[in-house]
Amino acid sequence: MKFKSLYLGSLLFIALTLSACGTEDTVEETIYDDEIDQAAATKFEDDKMIGTTGPPDKENKILGVGISEWEKRHDAPVTTDEGIGYEAHYDDETIVRNEDGTEASLDDIKFGQKVQINPPRGDSFEGYAEEIILLEMTYEEKYDQLLAHSDGINIVVMYEYGEKLPEEMQESLFEEANNILEDTGKQANASWHEYNKNFVVDFKEELEIGKFPAILVFDRKDMLFKSDDVDEVFEFLRGMKE
Repeated sequence: MKFKSLYLGSLLFIALTLSACGTEDTVEETIYDDEIDQAAATKFEDDKMIGTTGPPDKENKILGVGISEWEKRHDAPVTTDEGIGYEAHYDDETIVRNEDGTEASLDDIKFGQKVQINPPRGDSFEGYAEEIILLEMTYEEKYDQLLAHSDGINIVVMYEYGEKLPEEMQESLFEEANNILEDTGKQANASWHEYNKNFVVDFKEELEIGKFPAILVFDRKDMLFKSDDVDEVFEFLRGMKE
């Protein structure tokens, strides 16, 4: 798996994750290559440009939207892996509403929010947004960056900005977890995720995290375990072998 560094300009918001890789002093903000399959591509319609965004740049009146999946909606299963961002320019005439038709505002747009921009982009890449629609999101969409994407588990180390992780919560955590699970047929993936209170889900509140850094264990559907103690996590994993 290759990695890309996250560029925090007008690019789309994609979850900040680091897979099985740590540093001794700091934690880098890194994202996976953007990947889609044909099933995901076919759910997008030409006249409905849908993407994921972050808070708008009110000074320049621009909303950056990640439209990779929409842009690649006609691609075959094997696609290029670059992320594609769209700059939706807006003004006081731009309508901002919720999917159910109720009025919304730019202040309601958080990191990770799924939106539809009308009209969709034309021949020129950047364009003017007549309408910004805040779309309802499923649990899977909100938790996509935390859930396991295989039959194994995803171990998430969630930390606060600038926080130095103890050595046992870096790469060795991933290695030891897989050593423990070696005979179970399960694969453990690990990701390092910076807590962002402005994300569309406040994970600290929703998952009742009392202390950072926290270690969260997810399968494909739910959180299975939570602790701030590495040894407790390993004990939980040993229980999965029984």
